[in-house]
Amino acid sequence: MAQAVSARVDARGQRRDDEAMIKGGYAARRALASLGLTVLAVLCAMGLAAPGRAADLPVVRVGVLKFGTVNWELDVMRRYGLDRAHGVVVAPVELAGKDGAAVALQGGTVDVILTDWLWVARRRSLGGDYTFVPHSHATGGLIVRTDSGIKTVADLKGRKIGIAGGPVDKSWLVLRAYAKKTAGIDLAHDAEPVFAAPPLLLATLEKGSIPAAINFWQYNARLPQQGYSELVRVEDMLPALGLPARTPLLGWVFSEHWAKSNPAAVQGFLAATQAARDRLAASAEEWQKIAPLTGAESPAVLERLRDAYRRGTEGEGEAGNPAAAAQRLLDLLIAYGGIDEAPANGRVPPGTFAAAGGS
Repeated sequence: MAQAVSARVDARGQRRDDEAMIKGGYAARRALASLGLTVLAVLCAMGLAAPGRAADLPVVRVGVLKFGTVNWELDVMRRYGLDRAHGVVVAPVELAGKDGAAVALQGGTVDVILTDWLWVARRRSLGGDYTFVPHSHATGGLIVRTDSGIKTVADLKGRKIGIAGGPVDKSWLVLRAYAKKTAGIDLAHDAEPVFAAPPLLLATLEKGSIPAAINFWQYNARLPQQGYSELVRVEDMLPALGLPARTPLLGWVFSEHWAKSNPAAVQGFLAATQAARDRLAASAEEWQKIAPLTGAESPAVLERLRDAYRRGTEGEGEAGNPAAAAQRLLDLLIAYGGIDEAPANGRVPPGTFAAAGGS
């Protein structure tokens, strides 16, 4: 447990520069709320928050990012005791970033992380036993400044485009494939990609240094409605590429060995997280309660965050066969993006998507 707390302290130091990009009140409120959530979860895991009960339940260590939206769901879970109601104690372990989360999972510091199925497919092709349970589909989109003159994807030619997540970000690769198919241009060469962390990208777009950006949904929702428009959403691009709009991209990831050794913990964790998601998606009141965690600067921003979150949870399971949809998307990403992280043979390995129930 001391190691987990130390990891949180180190992560805070590493992210201090990024936090400076976020408005003072926003950062302070979220940091305070995040600290409270983490401390309480640690107490629960130690059996101090519910004497005589929590100590008898399996603990599931979940790797979370400091400003990740998973914290919103875990806050709902904590307040209603949804984890213990499903026979587990969920203990968040705060990590510095996506790469840090992957390292923590592979090193055994955490049991579960939220990441994309492509990471799982790559690891399985190299002999790993990680598996994926869908959590949400993409709701990000391409935002343009209304004064940029960009009216269609074809207008991106020769322009700067901000991208969050790096050159292999899935939304960016989907946009490249979409632009190639609908406008006959390869944005990696026919435009000027600018890669940046999501908060910095948001600030850069607001300053007018770039005319367009494809950012994570929770950052797009913070832009004023005046002066910006969403040119196209990822969920709209996918059907144009022959994929279900709600193709799952993010999910809970854990090792099959751990799952087989802890079947009750897996089932309880997945049930508790689904209960938290259902409650958050359905209740406007819950959004008022998590407002400090979201850092929403106004009721209007909070409402846009809620709407975007709900879009990401709607129609879960509508992808039909998620493994088949994933293979189709992988084929497109390889063809249009030339991604280095694809499985060596270009196939989504069996077992990448967990069997029903996560076991």
